[in-house]
Amino acid sequence: MMEKVNLVFVPGLLCTDVLWRRQLETLADVADVRVTQQHLRHGSCDEMADAILAECPPNFAIAGSSMGGYVALLVKIKGGARVTHICLVGSTANLNLEQQYERRQMLLEQADRGNFEEIKEQMVRVFLNADNLNNATMKNLVDTMAETVGLDCFTRQLKALIHGGDLRRELQKIDCPTLVLCGEEDRLLPVELSREISRGIRQSKLVTLKGAAHLLPMERPDTVSELMQQWLTGTLPMDGTELTI
Repeated sequence: MMEKVNLVFVPGLLCTDVLWRRQLETLADVADVRVTQQHLRHGSCDEMADAILAECPPNFAIAGSSMGGYVALLVKIKGGARVTHICLVGSTANLNLEQQYERRQMLLEQADRGNFEEIKEQMVRVFLNADNLNNATMKNLVDTMAETVGLDCFTRQLKALIHGGDLRRELQKIDCPTLVLCGEEDRLLPVELSREISRGIRQSKLVTLKGAAHLLPMERPDTVSELMQQWLTGTLPMDGTELTI
C-alpha cells in the first residue's frame, strides 16, 4: 500500500477551507490533508509562507488557489526539498501586473470606506462563470467564505498582494511535480498567467478546465480531485504539455 503524503491546502483571497471541501473528502485516501489558516493571519505573502513552513511536517505537498498559489510557490522556493509536489490553481507567479495592481488599489479604497457588501458583489462576479452566477448554492458558499474572512482580513490580504513580488525567475529552480490548473473563463487571473508558470517549470502539466472561472475546486470539484489524485500518485505525466478538458 502506498504511503500517504502530507498535503496542505492554501486558500486564496477572500476564501477559506470551504473552497477545498470536496478535495478534503476525496483525497483523504491518498493524503493526510489539512487546510492552513496562515493566509488569514499575516500581512505579507512572505510571512504566510514562513508560517506554513513552520507548521508543516518535514516533507509535504502543497496546493494553493489564486493568492494561495503564489504563497505555495514561495513555500517551495523557501522550503526547497521539503516540498515534494505543488499544485497551483488559477494563480500567477507575478503580483506586479499593472492591471491587477490597479484592481487591488480600487478594492482597497472600497475597503477603507467599509463597502464590504459592494466588494463581495464584485468579487463573486469574477470568481464564478456565468452559469454558476445563477447557482444560488454556489453564490451562498462564496458569501459564507467572504463573511468568515471579513473586511479587516481582506484588507490585509489585499495589501499583501499589492506589496508582493515577481517569482518568474525562480520558476526554473522548481524541481518537483507541478500541476497547474486554470479555468477557461477565468477573468481575474487568465489562462496566460497559468501557462507562464507551467512553461517555466520543467516537471509541470497545465490543464485548462472548461465551464469554470476562478474557483475551480468548487466549480469543477470532481475533475480537480481526480487530477490532483493523479498528480500525487504519479499517474499524470509531468511532461510540460497542456491539456484542456
